[in-house]
Amino acid sequence: MPGVIAEQQQEQQQAKARKPTKNEQRRAKKKQQKKEASATPAPTDQTPSLADGTAIPEDADANHPLKPAEPAPEDPIQDVPAVPNFDDIPADDPLYSQFADVFAKFQEEDKEDPSLKEPEKPEVFYDDDDNIQGEDEEEETQKRISKKARKAANKLSIAELKAIVRRPEIVEWTDTSAHDPKLLVNIKSARNVVPVPNHWSLKREYLSSKRGVEKAGFALPKFIAETGIGEMRDAVLEKQQEASLKQKSRERVQPKMGRLDIDYQKLYEAFFRRQTKPQLTRYGEVYYEGKEYETNLRHLRPGELSEELKEALNMPPGAPPPC
Repeated sequence: MPGVIAEQQQEQQQAKARKPTKNEQRRAKKKQQKKEASATPAPTDQTPSLADGTAIPEDADANHPLKPAEPAPEDPIQDVPAVPNFDDIPADDPLYSQFADVFAKFQEEDKEDPSLKEPEKPEVFYDDDDNIQGEDEEEETQKRISKKARKAANKLSIAELKAIVRRPEIVEWTDTSAHDPKLLVNIKSARNVVPVPNHWSLKREYLSSKRGVEKAGFALPKFIAETGIGEMRDAVLEKQQEASLKQKSRERVQPKMGRLDIDYQKLYEAFFRRQTKPQLTRYGEVYYEGKEYETNLRHLRPGELSEELKEALNMPPGAPPPC
């Protein structure tokens, strides 16, 4: 028994020390409200009243009968006193100047009946009005413009660029999209400047037009072919094809040298007397697709007629060209 009592005392102490939760507080508050509602008595309506529900005053008795109540006026504006005329007040009065705007409101004429007015058409809002921006919004949109749009806005036209530079005939349609178009045209117009080939702006791959074209075999230059080395090489190759397997294996072990020996005099004449320079591009010329198919007119001179052209024109020897 003493142990049970001690446990109960500990539980009571813990309950006192513990803070009540929100639900417990709500329950306690509801209980308190119910107790207060049951404690207050309900009001009893013992006051006498008439048939229409109006209460009978205590002063009413047999000697002083009740007067019938007057009906309320339908228009409450009728009891409002008339506004006096303010024309008699001098205009120099300082008080009148302070309340002049108030008096003006009372002196306004009766407005027209809104039911008699014609219905106004609603205002139509177009989509263009939504895009109108204020000054602050325009500044914000200008700040938000991307670099690409800003560059396109500041881009020069071809006519403007031609009017600025010294040599407008050099201007191309792609020069306006450069970082500095004026500097680019000035560089192109300088002397001894190598031009950029036109295939840089092509979208297809470089030399893609030569994929289906059959490439011609290598041909010896004319001054080397005149030595007869080509015929000697063909004869040696034919002899090797006719040789047996035993002869081929023997040549691999003990090859024979000096089969294509050419006379020294022939080689000297070929490389020192008859040698011609290969076709080389001049300074400033850059290779581009189809350059080898173009007709080379650099060796031609105006006024000089070739033999082929004279035969085509049926010109006799020593005769002037036809007009």
